[in-house]
Amino acid sequence: MNMSDAQNLITVRKATEADLPVYLQLSADFHAASPMNGVCKFEPEGFEGFVRGAMQNPDMCILLSELNGEIVGIAGGFAYPLYFAMSHKVAQELWWWLTPAARGSGAGNKMFKHLQLWAKERGAKTMFMIALEDERAEKMEKVYCRAGFRPMERTYMKGIE
Repeated sequence: MNMSDAQNLITVRKATEADLPVYLQLSADFHAASPMNGVCKFEPEGFEGFVRGAMQNPDMCILLSELNGEIVGIAGGFAYPLYFAMSHKVAQELWWWLTPAARGSGAGNKMFKHLQLWAKERGAKTMFMIALEDERAEKMEKVYCRAGFRPMERTYMKGIE
């Protein structure tokens, strides 16, 4: 147990329908802080429908992290056969976010480990993690590399309206 775990009670679990109001608020906060905010507006109703469906799909993971009983982090993942080799199952993080006040508490790290454990339990042989291109990109690169991940590609986007 590290020092932050000794000082804080950290719980990571699957989100439930009862968690949806807080989960949606944290999702909106994440969207507002992400570069995606400049691309599209957050649509709470659509995202709620997506999360509700994902909760019923065994190949999707909807996690939350609690710090001293308060929900402070969210994560989502998807496991699927890799299109180049259908016998090779992969897992992909869809979102992983921790409130700024909870960063450094150990809650994000514990949720990161649970997401990887879920991927392994779903039979994934490879896991993809995403780092948004923002002021935390270099820090996230270090977190991922320390955990054994390696850079694979960069994603570029352009509006085509």
